Order: sequence, then C-alpha cells, then structure tokens
Amino acid sequence: QVLEQEKPAQFAFDIVFGTQVLQQTVYQCVGLPALNSMFSGYNGTIFAYGQTGSGKSWSMTGAPGELRGIIPRVNEELFVKVAEQMAEVSTRRFLVMCSFFEIYNEIIFDLLNPCQDKGKLGAGLQVKEHPVLGIYVKDLQEIVVQDADKLSKLMDSGTKNRAVSSTLMNSVSSRSHSIFTIKVHQKDEEDKSRNVFAKLNLVDLAGSERQKGTGASGQTLKEGANINKSLSALGNVINALVENANGKKVFVPFRNSKLTRVLQESLGGNSLCTMLA
Repeated sequence: QVLEQEKPAQFAFDIVFGTQVLQQTVYQCVGLPALNSMFSGYNGTIFAYGQTGSGKSWSMTGAPGELRGIIPRVNEELFVKVAEQMAEVSTRRFLVMCSFFEIYNEIIFDLLNPCQDKGKLGAGLQVKEHPVLGIYVKDLQEIVVQDADKLSKLMDSGTKNRAVSSTLMNSVSSRSHSIFTIKVHQKDEEDKSRNVFAKLNLVDLAGSERQKGTGASGQTLKEGANINKSLSALGNVINALVENANGKKVFVPFRNSKLTRVLQESLGGNSLCTMLA
C-alpha cells in the first residue's frame, strides 16, 4: 500500500509585503487600522513575530526619519487625531497614558522605572485582576502624555533599558518581549454616552531560536528557552481562539504564560489583533 503524500500546508495572509516595502506602507496597512479602531473603543494589539534576526524590532521601532517603524508613527498620528476630534467637538476631552514593560525570563520589569538588579529575588512585577480595571500589572508606572515628543522620549528611554545580548544569529538580539501600551480615555462633557476607553498594545516579541543556530550557552540559553516557551503558549492561545471562533468550545490557556495573561483582554473578544510575521 502506497501512502498518499502529505499535501503542503496552506497559509492565508491578508497582505504580503515585498523586500523593498517602505515603512510608511507597512504602517498604513498595519498600524493605522489599529489606531482608528482604538478611537472607536476597541482594544488593539500589534505583534511582530518571527525568528531571531528577521526584522521584528526594525518593523516596530525602526530608525530616525523615513525609516521610523510602526510605534513612532502611531505616536505621531495619535495626537493628530486627538487634535482633529477636539476641533470637531469642543466638549470632547482626551486623557492619554502610556506604560512600557518587558517580560524577561517570565518576569515582568518596568522599562520606564527600571529595576537595578534583575537577578534579585522578587524584583519583578505581578499580574493582578480587578473587577473594574480588568487585568493589570501591579505597581507598573503609567505616565500621562500630552504630546508626541514626550511619548517618543519615553519610548527611547525605555528601549535603552531593554535586555539585549549577542548571539551567532544576531548581534543585538532582544532577550525579552516588550509591550508598549497606550491608553486613551475619551470624555464628552455634554453627552456621557460618548465616553470611551480603549488601549493599544504594541508588542515587539523576542525571536524564536534554536540553540544550534545561535550558539547560546549559560544565561543566554536559559533566556532562549523561556522565549520559546512563551511563544509556544501564545501560539496555543491563538489556536484555541480560532477554534472557538469556528464554533468549537475549547478552553483558552491564557494563564500558561505572563505574555498571554497580560494581553488576555486584547487577544480575544472586544479587540483587533494584528500579527506581523
């Protein structure tokens, strides 16, 4: 009996970008829809996902000028939209807050208020759940921002505190998942039914890697194992959400990783989730 050859796996993408694509084009297709949905009251998440050295941090952060990535462009456009909406409706008020943290070896660290000794026992922050606030990170610093310039300065200072190290595949390999969260409170002084709250998570994941390719050992090897473990948990959560959307009743294992637990409200339900692979 001859076994039938396995059919090649098929994948569906909304958009496929070429190698010469401009950062502006990526932002128009990925960042702008998430920003628009946030102003309509939907939570949003943008992931950059892929192997180590594939260009995730470049797509999310980029470089100065025309090479700016999704996060700096979202920061700029955010305050343009706030100004436009306040000009349209004089009674509308906005409060913009941001936080920036990393998940390093399954421990959460605040990048805007960095911990001096990451190896110290109990140095990380805890994930909590509140009946009104929902899921949040306890003691995480949230800063009120009034303009794009301050937002970009916070972003730059946080990025400098992020854990990176050199491997055979990437000289500045991210060793943690970073999550930059923008919360927007919209309030109408005349019509309370127009009050809206939404948040946008801009996530730069650490790259999946094989020890054989990176040549990692010691602490770097431990970091790689934790990175792969949390990426696997994220994949399981997304698969379970897809099965639930298709009508199957499947348990969604949000608690298997700090990454999926923190992003629980922005992965399923009232949210727009975009993955840049």
